[in-house]
Amino acid sequence: MHYAVEGGHSDMIFFLTQKGADLSAGPESPLIAAVQYPDRKAALDMTTALVMNASDPNAKRGDGKTAVELAAARGYFDVVELLVHRGAIGAGVKTEVVYFGKRLSLDAQGKPFVPANIDGLPQDFINEFVRLSHFDTERVKHLFKLAPGMLAARATWDELAIEAAAHTGTTALARFLADAGAPVSTCTATLLGLRDRVTALVGGDPACIRERGAHDLPLMSYTAYGEQHAEIADDLLRAGASVHAKAFGITTLHIAARKGYVELAEVLLSHGADVNAAGVTNGATVTPLAMAQGAKQEGMVSFLKSRGGKA
Repeated sequence: MHYAVEGGHSDMIFFLTQKGADLSAGPESPLIAAVQYPDRKAALDMTTALVMNASDPNAKRGDGKTAVELAAARGYFDVVELLVHRGAIGAGVKTEVVYFGKRLSLDAQGKPFVPANIDGLPQDFINEFVRLSHFDTERVKHLFKLAPGMLAARATWDELAIEAAAHTGTTALARFLADAGAPVSTCTATLLGLRDRVTALVGGDPACIRERGAHDLPLMSYTAYGEQHAEIADDLLRAGASVHAKAFGITTLHIAARKGYVELAEVLLSHGADVNAAGVTNGATVTPLAMAQGAKQEGMVSFLKSRGGKA
């Protein structure tokens, strides 16, 4: 990991993360080299790859200088803002700070979640369980029978199996794990369409509106990852969620456009979403209309054009 950062290879950081690399490995965290990399964009890309997968944003250099201080000294204020967003302290920067207060607290029924003892379970096994939860429902169900205690087991990149299923829109698996008793965060409850649970979580703790899913994915995006949840989207936006937040470079409106979710798109636009928001996917800049056209969502294409959408 240290060599990958020294070389400026954010793609290699991602690869090593998937293999279970320690993103805060000593004697000095890779983040320290990332925030000081001579190329600002590469520094931001590498910092993103690290802190959005649980590298400690408060890492310090041997002389006691923090990652925030080092990034600020180079004038990398976008890097500073990202670090503060992920929980770094002492920068005096105003930005939304992520919140995970209810992430592991409750199950799908709102009952306290009590994790099973998984001492002795190999971390490689946990990592594989979570990795497969992005796409392989049947294999995950098989592994779960072997080790049901893994419901709250975290991969080395700080992701649960149910969270992996949630952000990939693998709704059937997310529902299976929720029914098995896995912890259900605000993001996961949104993906599952559990409006009452979302209302209870945000109503009981307004900070839940700042919750992020795995890889720092914003709460609003979960209204579109599986089935469209327009009513929940409206509730979240009224509670203060950002309609402009991006997940992997695109807004929730982009996701809705690609999937043809017109009802959800209507809600987003009514709350101020930019119909021509610039998103980045596969290295190309795209608007929601361009995504709808690429996905051959003709109904969405007509709708976005009627609202001033441009490709």
